[in-house]
Amino acid sequence: MLPTRRALGAGLAAAWIARPALAQGMTLRAAHTNAIGEVQDEGLRFLDKRLRELTGGRLGLQIYPNGQLGNELPMIEGVALGTIDLAVPSHAAFANFVKEYQLLDMPFLIRDYGHLARVAGTPAIAQLAQAAQGRGFRVLALYSSGVRHLMVREAVADMPALKGRKIRTQQNPVHVAAFNAFGANATPLAYGELYGALQVGVVDGAEAAYTNFVAQKFYEVCKHWTTVGWLSLTAPVVLSERKYQSLPPDLRAALMQAAEESAVFERQFVVDSEAKLVEQVKAHGVAIVDPDKAPFQRAAQPLYDRFLQSEVDRARLKMIQETA
Repeated sequence: MLPTRRALGAGLAAAWIARPALAQGMTLRAAHTNAIGEVQDEGLRFLDKRLRELTGGRLGLQIYPNGQLGNELPMIEGVALGTIDLAVPSHAAFANFVKEYQLLDMPFLIRDYGHLARVAGTPAIAQLAQAAQGRGFRVLALYSSGVRHLMVREAVADMPALKGRKIRTQQNPVHVAAFNAFGANATPLAYGELYGALQVGVVDGAEAAYTNFVAQKFYEVCKHWTTVGWLSLTAPVVLSERKYQSLPPDLRAALMQAAEESAVFERQFVVDSEAKLVEQVKAHGVAIVDPDKAPFQRAAQPLYDRFLQSEVDRARLKMIQETA
């Protein structure tokens, strides 16, 4: 029996109402601690644009920059709890939740930006992402947060000059151990508290990259910059595994593709920006010192044995070190 016109109309209306929200467009709440226009922010804006292109507008991002949804550790907790969909924490913060990412904290491990780009595609990095998946996180890609140097209130020309200085580090045991090994008094502190701590002298300096030094105007409180280059900091683009699995297969594929493309863009953006940032640092009256890095490298070497004790960790380390 054919349905009546009224019944057919009611059925179509019900089908329309019941359509998934994805058909009308869905946005993922995406958080990071960078300023607007800084490297992670630019990476996520590229991801959002590309994702909307690939999905015809069915999926995009609502970006919350500058720690609006919390500092890094609460941000990662938000992803785990489902109050934040996507976040870009530093690997140093993420290692508090997925210890395997501690591998990337080894001082002087990543030799330069080209090395990082090649390392990002290795099985070692894929294995770290698999470890994260086992703890409820889906790592979509790996961003760069720049090479880390030293910003200080008073000049540091060499490693002995660091002795006893209170240097802010990220809330990560390898970072604390590294700066203690350099002779400093490592002081872990949330990123959002750093400017004020430098301003009033709670800390004497901090490790930082050119990008956040300029974007956060740290040059107002630190007039000395020492190019230690102790760490190439990365930032995994993280989604909860539960959220990832809730998406239809085609949107999952689009998200993975857009994230990987955004990582290629973002890492190159870091490289392209750095020369301009160095000039901006000089223009703000900051004195730049290039110290002998060999003493720092020697002081850091024991940390490899201390923090990478398993055969699996050592195998991943070797893979990264041997990546040409």
